[in-house]
Amino acid sequence: MILGLDVGGTHTDTVLVSPGGVARVIKTPTTSDLMQTLTLALTRTLEAIPLVKLERMVFSTTLATNAIVQDQLKDVGMMVFAGPGLDPAAFSIGPSYHIIPGVVDHRGVEIVPPDEKAVERARLEITSKGIDYLGIVGKFSVRHPKHELLVHSQVRDYFKFVSLGHTVSGSLNFPRRIQTTYLNAAISDIHVRFVEALNTTLECLGLTAPSFLLKPEGGTILMERTLDHPAHTAQSGPAASVVGAMALCGSNHTALVLDIGGTTTDMALLLDGQPLMNPNGIQLGPYKTLIPSLCTKSIGAGGDSRIRIDEKGCLRVGPNRLGPPAAMGGPAPTPTDAFIFLGSMPAGKPSLAREAMENLARQLCSDPRSVAEAVVQETACHIAEKAREFIKEINSQPVYTIHEVIQGRYVQPEKIIVIGGPAPNLAPYLQRALGLPAIVPSYYKAANAVGAACARVTSELTLHADTALGVALIPEEDYQQSISRTFSIEEARALALGRLRARALREGADAEGLKTRITEESVFNMVRGFHKVGKNMRLKAQVTPGLYRRYSF
Repeated sequence: MILGLDVGGTHTDTVLVSPGGVARVIKTPTTSDLMQTLTLALTRTLEAIPLVKLERMVFSTTLATNAIVQDQLKDVGMMVFAGPGLDPAAFSIGPSYHIIPGVVDHRGVEIVPPDEKAVERARLEITSKGIDYLGIVGKFSVRHPKHELLVHSQVRDYFKFVSLGHTVSGSLNFPRRIQTTYLNAAISDIHVRFVEALNTTLECLGLTAPSFLLKPEGGTILMERTLDHPAHTAQSGPAASVVGAMALCGSNHTALVLDIGGTTTDMALLLDGQPLMNPNGIQLGPYKTLIPSLCTKSIGAGGDSRIRIDEKGCLRVGPNRLGPPAAMGGPAPTPTDAFIFLGSMPAGKPSLAREAMENLARQLCSDPRSVAEAVVQETACHIAEKAREFIKEINSQPVYTIHEVIQGRYVQPEKIIVIGGPAPNLAPYLQRALGLPAIVPSYYKAANAVGAACARVTSELTLHADTALGVALIPEEDYQQSISRTFSIEEARALALGRLRARALREGADAEGLKTRITEESVFNMVRGFHKVGKNMRLKAQVTPGLYRRYSF
């Protein structure tokens, strides 16, 4: 069996999945004491289940994302190396940003060595501000990380966590690599405390099965392997929705996936059963990162969103959630209260839901039932409007699936897959608002947790090879080896796929079901004078997201 657990803003959903399907579903209210919530959820889920039957555990968390949104990140000092072209001063970030003299060119050749005195001055200024977290980024460090490694060795004893740009991504996108490196350090404290507390909880409960965390690109990674790259596990909830829809509905749909939560609605698209990818990396709050991600969008509209009347006398849903629905003692009317009043959702105290609708009705000079219907319709229409905007955004750019770039393909969903607590109540209204048939799968209430449980381990790396310099390196792995002038693209592919397979197995991949592929490849001849002096090669290799082979149902 696999245990899947998704921590949401309103509920923590837990499932047990066996090869035959979902064996148990438990919903637990999420409280301010996360460890108490986790302990209760796990205890209830595993009651009367022999622990030896537990094959692995997969967790999805929004802690890092919430910290980003609420601006609760640690301050980070930055040391950045320039290079030919863009001035790093244009990408200043954080309270203590320093440009260090030292240059590596686009081929990875050192032009100017690092200025150790400038490094020390920057270190003193950063630590004098009480900053314990550091990011180090060289413009072309993915071609040669020498400068980042030298500075790291000089200053690492003065900081709690140091994030190195060449390890967070193998991409050459300098501005995004700076922001990704900064964010990686800024959320490290939150992530490390979460992992330590979760490990303590699991140990107290006697749970020893391998533990994984879900990533925003829809794959999983061993929990201990995330400690150096905490930013790569942020925003995993929407990815869990997509994988959950694939697991519960099959993998041949071109569909809009809508996960209706208490606070937000997460949306995504499946194209012929394949999730769409964000090729540039996810944006988390103000940070444009290089973190691989499924293409998703979250809006502030859910079952517990506040219903208000605007200055024009119109009903509006969200974007904020003030607490539970009025029927559960909350301070404001919500779509959930409308469903309870209409009799389609048995929950809470119907008398309080009626009171909430009556209060709205008085303000609108209408009757409570008409207002309740209007609340539900407004919620569906608001979600539908944002969904159409999302589809338009997708079609305004090249379409990337987890396998390939789709040229000239206009994505038009043929159906809606609706999951989340209010799914069966809201689905008919969404169906009318979008003009598409709606599917509400079994276990719709815990589809996120099902997605976490069923997601397979994924991994990615980038290989740069320069036959003139005689070196091949994989920045994400801190790996480097000498190559000959006759090193071929076939050898480069074999090296990249071999290293990827080893990396994926270290990260917990299933050896029997492991599938690797080259997703990007380029080869350039290097010419000096009128003579070819070598080749420059760049490859990206990936274990693509998908369903864990023994648990596809």
